[in-house]
Amino acid sequence: MRIAVFGKSKARTQTPRSMARAFARAGHQVRSFNEAKRRQWVGRALARRWTLASVARFRPDLVFVYAKDISEPVLAALSGRVPTVSYTADLWPSPVLPEHLGICARVDLFLTCARGQVAEFERAGVKRAAYLTDAHDPELYHPVERPSPAFASEVAFIGRYHSRNAELYATRAELLTQAAQRFDLRLYGTGWPELGLSSARDEVFPQQYREICGSAGIVLGCDGFHHTCEGYFSNRTWLTLGCRGFLLTNYTPGLEEFFENHGQLVWYRSVGECLELIEHYRKRPDERARIAAAGHALAREHRTYDDFARDLIGLFEARVPTFPPR
Repeated sequence: MRIAVFGKSKARTQTPRSMARAFARAGHQVRSFNEAKRRQWVGRALARRWTLASVARFRPDLVFVYAKDISEPVLAALSGRVPTVSYTADLWPSPVLPEHLGICARVDLFLTCARGQVAEFERAGVKRAAYLTDAHDPELYHPVERPSPAFASEVAFIGRYHSRNAELYATRAELLTQAAQRFDLRLYGTGWPELGLSSARDEVFPQQYREICGSAGIVLGCDGFHHTCEGYFSNRTWLTLGCRGFLLTNYTPGLEEFFENHGQLVWYRSVGECLELIEHYRKRPDERARIAAAGHALAREHRTYDDFARDLIGLFEARVPTFPPR
């Protein structure tokens, strides 16, 4: 197919670029469009006309939109002429309401990384919604050859804190405040001084992500929203496993469909249990190495963006994805 990919640069993760490259490796002709960047260059009206003219010349069979990285006028002009698919890599505030949807209500297929929200999106007005978990790019997220003293710690967490969303980040704040008191913890991300904690880096790009996973004994996962949405987990799960990090993350319903606890990663159900598991595993480097290697093998064999692209095209063509493997 000829696939037009709409997405911003996303310098920290480079996700739209990785998705476009995966479509191309699958044999599709791909052209990427960064409409937001064009608006910066020539203004809103000219960017719209420029983008539509470029898309018309390309003559796509499918328009893929990452998140909401397309303007409503451009999507409206394409709707009905070209099939459209959008993907969100975030858990949305629940319940999802019609006024939350924006362009997502206009695409032909809306894909979410949170299986528990598929029905919510359809009730809110999405034409057709389906579940698709995220992935990782092995060219960007891969193991490092050796640990780096600059990123060494017993425990590491990559993520941010927002005091204005204190309720949503309450578990994250409680866990990391207590972990900092008991263990050698390094935080990467913004907002932590609001809790009296320091951050080693505000921005983490793929190179630093690899170094953190390869140098910290334990990489913590703690999603900011409530941990009750079926099938949702942050794409940092796949990034960490792709880098062969030992991941200790929060449990969400359905996680056992993808992973074996203490097999490819380890999960916890409370702050207290997480602290106990940190204490247990920080003294057991061989167990950490075994679990990290198994998690890396699963991510590399079954969840790169090549797998993501295959499943996305399959859902577009009304086929059932082959992941998770049985």
